[in-house]
Amino acid sequence: MDLKLMIDRYLDASNSINRSFNSLLKERIHSEITSDQFLTLDFILQHEPCTSTEIAATFGIGKSAVSAQIQRLYSKELITRSRDEKDRRIVYLYVTEQGKQLVDYTEVEVQKQLKYYLSHFQLEEIETFIQSLEKLALLMETK
Repeated sequence: MDLKLMIDRYLDASNSINRSFNSLLKERIHSEITSDQFLTLDFILQHEPCTSTEIAATFGIGKSAVSAQIQRLYSKELITRSRDEKDRRIVYLYVTEQGKQLVDYTEVEVQKQLKYYLSHFQLEEIETFIQSLEKLALLMETK
C-alpha cells in the first residue's frame, strides 16, 4: 500500500466534495451567505446561546474571522446579539426567525441533493463510509 498515494486520493476526493458542497449551497440553495457563514449560523442555532469564542474554538479559526462572519450574519438580520448582564464583555448570539427559516430550508435542500448522491450506494457502503469518516474525525480531534 502506497500511503502517499492514499493520502493524495483522500485529499483530492475531500477537496472535490467540499467544492461541490460549496457550489451546491451557493448556486442551488442560497447565494446571500457563504458556506462558512451557513455553518456558523447552523452552529449558533444548535448551541444557543453561544459566543464567538466558542465558534472560533469549534471551527479552529481566529476570533477576527469569526467576528467578520458574525457581523455579516448580523447585518443580514440572521442573528441577534445580547450582552451578558454580569459581564458586558461577553456577547451571546441567537438566531433570528429569518435565520431559522434559512437553516431549515437549506437543510431540506441539502438533504434532497445528498439523498440523490447516496442513492448510488448500498446501505452497507454508506454505513461503512460514515463510520470510517467518524473514526478519522475522532482521531484527528484527539491528535
